[in-house]
Amino acid sequence: MDAGGSKGGMKADINVTPLVDIVLVLLIIFIVITPAVNSSVKLPLAKHSPKAEKNKDEKYLTLLFQSKRNDKYEVIGPGAVLIDDKDAKDERFFINEEAQRQKLEDYINRNVSQLSQKVVFVKADADLPFKYINELFQVCRKGGADEASIVTSEDKDKKEGGN
Repeated sequence: MDAGGSKGGMKADINVTPLVDIVLVLLIIFIVITPAVNSSVKLPLAKHSPKAEKNKDEKYLTLLFQSKRNDKYEVIGPGAVLIDDKDAKDERFFINEEAQRQKLEDYINRNVSQLSQKVVFVKADADLPFKYINELFQVCRKGGADEASIVTSEDKDKKEGGN
């Protein structure tokens, strides 16, 4: 008998058994850990009410706050504050001028004092910096409003898409 015979010679095959064992163990680990990781990561979500419910008989003071733009259509500051009322469409106020600011405070005081809820709604341009809107809120407070809120429009794409 030969020590290096043809039947008992060296094999050139790779032993895949340890590789399969490692892959199966890793697969089991991922199957067990994945549901635990997914359920443990919770992000706080903003809570929004669908739409503010308004009393149809209640009247509100709504201001339209425009932005001042340059010839490249970039916002360069606050523009005119308009009254969202068909009877007062010609009223224009500018909060960056002290006399105009005082006139706006007086107008708000006259109109808000007649309302049961002293609330002012502000419809502002979307790209107007909040510091200008905050200035308008301060004018509303000085004018006698208990509360000032920003009114946003609904997303038309979502409404049309049915989502």
